[in-house]
Amino acid sequence: MSIGRVPSPDFDENRYERPNQPWVCGHACEGCPCRIGPSPGGECRATTECQPLLLKKEGETKGTWKCTRPKEWGGTCESGPNPDGTCCKSITKCQPVRSIRAKRGLVVRSVIALSMAVLLIGFGKNFRESFLNPSPLSQHHSGPRFEMLAAKQGGGQGCVLCHVEATDDFGGLTQAAVRAARTSLTLDRLVGEHPRDFSRMDRSCLACHGRQSMHHPSVVNKMACSACHLDHQGPTGLDRVDAGNCAACHGNAAEMQASARKALGLPAALLPDRPAPGGVAFASRRPPEGFTATIKSFAGDHPEFQAVRPGQTDSDPLKFNHQLHLGSNGIPLVNGRALACADCHQPDVSGAFMQRVTFERNCRACHALNFDERNPGMTLPHGDAALTRAYLRSLPTQYADHAARNLGLSGARALADFVAAQMRDLRDRIRTGEDLERTVFFSDGTTGPSPRIAGLPSATRAKFAGCAYCHTVTPRENAAPVVTPPRIPDRWLLHARFSHAKHGTMACAECHTAAGTSERTSDILIPGIQSCTQCHGPKGGAAAGCTVCHTYHNQPPALLPLAKSAGARP
Repeated sequence: MSIGRVPSPDFDENRYERPNQPWVCGHACEGCPCRIGPSPGGECRATTECQPLLLKKEGETKGTWKCTRPKEWGGTCESGPNPDGTCCKSITKCQPVRSIRAKRGLVVRSVIALSMAVLLIGFGKNFRESFLNPSPLSQHHSGPRFEMLAAKQGGGQGCVLCHVEATDDFGGLTQAAVRAARTSLTLDRLVGEHPRDFSRMDRSCLACHGRQSMHHPSVVNKMACSACHLDHQGPTGLDRVDAGNCAACHGNAAEMQASARKALGLPAALLPDRPAPGGVAFASRRPPEGFTATIKSFAGDHPEFQAVRPGQTDSDPLKFNHQLHLGSNGIPLVNGRALACADCHQPDVSGAFMQRVTFERNCRACHALNFDERNPGMTLPHGDAALTRAYLRSLPTQYADHAARNLGLSGARALADFVAAQMRDLRDRIRTGEDLERTVFFSDGTTGPSPRIAGLPSATRAKFAGCAYCHTVTPRENAAPVVTPPRIPDRWLLHARFSHAKHGTMACAECHTAAGTSERTSDILIPGIQSCTQCHGPKGGAAAGCTVCHTYHNQPPALLPLAKSAGARP
């Protein structure tokens, strides 16, 4: 049978200082507390230094009093006990003080009482709204439009639209707070081993954002909307997502490896490349494992943009030479000057994107498609090979129309003489109509004799050498040839967003440094990450958070402005 732990023989229970006692001797700070200590009520019980012991020998009736003062208090005193058996050395009374444990308990109880008082006052009817809503709501969650949309979803008005417990009593609010605490909103726990269920927390968000998927299917641990989007931070506070929220997962190698393994087992349809609706996107393919590189900061370890990685080329079939057009070779093109980037690349209405380059707006001013240098007004139609072929096969009619509209000729005889002279001169240079069509469509100006069907001799207009000078032309038997149209990407950074409007103070060449020396269409001229980090990094001071460039919800990227800006591109 166990009898428990036995104390040592020299254990003095009178001097045992219990750590849970509420009061301690006032002399404790001097290093000489009394042995008895205060009473449970905080009263000093000090009397004398010892309690004399009466010793009687056999046959004695009075006995002798013996001093019992311990060694640590000086041992037996010289004078000994008084004749009546009392100790001759009394202890000075002290003022007992509360122990550390008692002080902590008092503070805790005071804080609890004060907190309960504040909560009771704050949750009162007159103070509830100001107490629960300390800062302005975001522009997305305020105003009559939001209340109208929420009403359609079956919501009410005010806080209850998002905080369904707002109308509860104090007990209901307390239970809601306890339930929320159990789910834990700290990011270091959100990305732990075990995923947590945030369905209750997101119920209010999904009432309006029902079609919104929080993240990509390869995400291992789901997070609540409110883990990243914090309201009551001012009109734009809901949109400001701290980069640390992203780095909590994307900067965690184990988390990214788990996401990569999950992505490899998902159907390809769940991980689309998200092309632009109605636009042309750069053909960069999503890796099978998804974008799961470990990234802690943009300027630190962000990988190079996909479009400018080694081996990437522009697949646009159009033949274009930036060096020639920008005059980098020293040859002026337009009125004695070289072209500037803004002559062709012009921002859309928003200023964020560049309008799509078109022949009529950007090229025809120089490349007028004059196939007959003696008649500058005779220009070929562009963009439809069948229409161009029909134009060439109806030249007598086209010459007559040109003479009437541009030269002021009238009368059937005058028009007939003009048409005959032009056709005769054309036959002297180009023997047959088939030869004319072949030269117009397939001459590229680089092989064989330079064609005489060139345009204006003026230095301000480029001569028309043939469709093949700029395009890939494929012949077809008994039909107009196929002229491959250009495919200039409207978006180069498919998984990020960029705004030219925010970079309006910079010259184009500061970022597009290779444009002045590029001679091939296959050259990709958008800047790499090293150019961006000069400003968007610790040295430059510009914002470098993840949400500056990336949208993280699983929805089409910011390509919809194409439908509004007539083909804008970054």
